[in-house]
Amino acid sequence: MRVCPFMDVPSEREVVLSSFTTSLIGKYMKVGLAWSTDERTRFNSASGGAATSILKYLLEERIVDAVLVPRIWVKRGIVFGRYEVVYDPKEVANYAGSIYAPVDVTKALKEALKRGLRIALVGLPCQIRGLRKSFQYLPRLQESIKLILGLYCNNMPSSKAAGYAVKTLLKVDPGRVSRLTFRGHGWPGYAIIATDDGRTLKVSFPAFWDSGLGQYFYGESCLICPDHTAELADISLADPWTYQRGIGAGKTLVVIRTKLGLETLMRAVESGYLRFEEIPGLYAVQYITLLKKTVKVIGKRSFRYPYLIPPSIATVLHEIDYLVGGILARDERLWSLLRLYAKARHYPFKPLVALDYFLKLGFSRVLAKVSKAWIVS
Repeated sequence: MRVCPFMDVPSEREVVLSSFTTSLIGKYMKVGLAWSTDERTRFNSASGGAATSILKYLLEERIVDAVLVPRIWVKRGIVFGRYEVVYDPKEVANYAGSIYAPVDVTKALKEALKRGLRIALVGLPCQIRGLRKSFQYLPRLQESIKLILGLYCNNMPSSKAAGYAVKTLLKVDPGRVSRLTFRGHGWPGYAIIATDDGRTLKVSFPAFWDSGLGQYFYGESCLICPDHTAELADISLADPWTYQRGIGAGKTLVVIRTKLGLETLMRAVESGYLRFEEIPGLYAVQYITLLKKTVKVIGKRSFRYPYLIPPSIATVLHEIDYLVGGILARDERLWSLLRLYAKARHYPFKPLVALDYFLKLGFSRVLAKVSKAWIVS
C-alpha cells in the first residue's frame, strides 16, 4: 500500500501554481516529434519508433546493461503482457508496438535487481508512480534505473478486451487466436490477428480500439486516474493525435521532462538513431489529458485527486457511457449488445457534446469581452 500509485498525488496547490500547460501535462523542458532513422523500425512501431530507438541507443552505447520491455502473450483468448529483460540491442525491435492489456513488470524488475543491472524501462503512468514511490524504500532500485520512458495512457483494458473485439468485430472465436499485435504497419497502424487454423486478419487500429475495447474494459482506477501523460517519467511518449502534419509512416509525440531525458534524446539524435523537431508545448495536451484532469461525478474516490477542470455535459456523458458500457462488458453473454451500444451511442451523445462545446465557446467569448472591457477601464 505504501507504493500504491493511487494513494498519493501532488497537492492541488502545487499543480494550480504552475503554468497552464504544465498544470495539465506536468513539468517539461521541451515538446517535439521524434522518429526512428531506421525505416523498418519506424514502420513496425506504434508511432514512429522513438522508444525503440532510444532503448537501442542506450544498449549499444553501453549506458545501460539491459532494458525492460513488455512482450504480448495470448492464451485461450486471454491477452496479457509480461516484461522481459533484454540485453541485445538487436532484439529490442522485436518488442516494438503497444499492448492494450494488463502487463506485469515485477518479475523482470526482480531479475534486474538480483543481477545488479543498470536498466532503462518503458512504463505506464501508474507503474512509474509506483516505481518513484518505491525508491524511498528500495534505494537499490533507484540506483539501478538509469532512465524511465513513460507512455501516455487512456486506460489499461482488461485481459478479455481484445477477445471481445475479435469476437464482435471480426466474428472470430477468441480461443482460436494464436498471435496478436495491436499496432504497427504505419501510423496509426493495424491490429493483426493470427488464428490456429492459419488465417491472418487485419483491421485498422482506430476501428479495433473504438469497437468498445478501449472504452469499457477497464477499472475505476483508470477512470479516476488524473495522470494521462506519464508526468513522472524522464521522457513521455505518445501518438501525435494533436499534431498530424507530415506524420508519414509515423512520428512520436515526445515530452522531455528532465535534464537526463533531454541529454539522452539529444545524444541519440546526434548519434543518428532518431530525428527530432521541436513543437509548441500546447500540442502535448490531448482530449484525454483534459478528461483526466476533470472533476469526476461518479468516481467514488475522486476527492483524493487534484482535478483542475469542473465537470461539463461532455465529461458527465463520458462517465455515464463508461458506466453503461462497463456493465455490459462484464458479462460475455452481453457482448453482442455492447457492440450495438458502441455503434449507436454516438447518435444521442454527439448533439449533447456539440451543445456543450457551443456553451463553452459562448462563455469564453463573454469572458473575453468582459476581460477586455476591464483592461480598457
